[in-house]
This record gives sequence, structure tokens and C-alpha cells, in this order.
Amino acid sequence: MRFAEILLRLGCNLVGWMIIYSHCIWLAVIPQIGCGPDGDEIFRLSLGFSPIAIGAALLLGLAHKLPTVVGYLKWLALPLILLVPLTVSPIFAALETTTFGSMGFCESIAASGWQRAWAPIQIVTLFIIVAASILFVAKRN
Repeated sequence: MRFAEILLRLGCNLVGWMIIYSHCIWLAVIPQIGCGPDGDEIFRLSLGFSPIAIGAALLLGLAHKLPTVVGYLKWLALPLILLVPLTVSPIFAALETTTFGSMGFCESIAASGWQRAWAPIQIVTLFIIVAASILFVAKRN
């Protein structure tokens, strides 16, 4: 294996973890953000960022051809143990109020289509991230 391929696989893995963590942190801080004039902006951002986070989760498997490096990178999955419960709380709150309750995120008006779809999309995104992380940690070479 060439040195450039090693760096590419390592870089893809590290960038994948950074994107996953930034997405989970954005979801975790949603309850701390007030509902001002642009209160639903973080919801739009995280909805647009979901495909990128899914792609980043799929990048984690590229490093498996480097078994010694994967042994060092497996510890990067540990912070997800703390972040996943923090991300689940706002997703289920939005699922209850917007998807099932048809209320907006910050207003008392009816939820629009993207607001109703936000929580199910985040659930799928989080499921793919958790599954890819478990596969990354559990795979043996």
C-alpha cells in the first residue's frame, strides 16, 4: 500500500469522525437555542447537513485496510456514547410536537412539510451513524 493511499484512508476516517461529531453536537444544542425570529434556522441547518453526516458515516469503513491504524482510531467512537443520548432528546421532542402534533418548532402555527419531516430524517441519520460506528469498532481484520 502506498503512502498516499494510507494518508487518504486515514484522512477520510478522521474527517468522517469530525463531521459526525459536529452533526451530533448541533443536534444536542438545539434545546439550548431560544426561539427568536430565526429560531428554526438550526433545524434547517441540521436537516441540510444530514446527507453529509450520512456520507461521513460511510467514510468510516475506508480505513479497515489499515488494521494497525484502525486499532488506534477505534477510541474515537467513545464520545458517541455521551452524544447520542443528548441528540435523541431533541429529536423525540420534535417528533412529538411537529411530526405527530403538527405544530411548528418555535411558533404556534401549523408545521410545514420540512418541519414534519425533520425528526424522521434525523432518526434515520442517527441510526446510520450509530450503525456505522458500531461496525467500525466491531469489525476485525
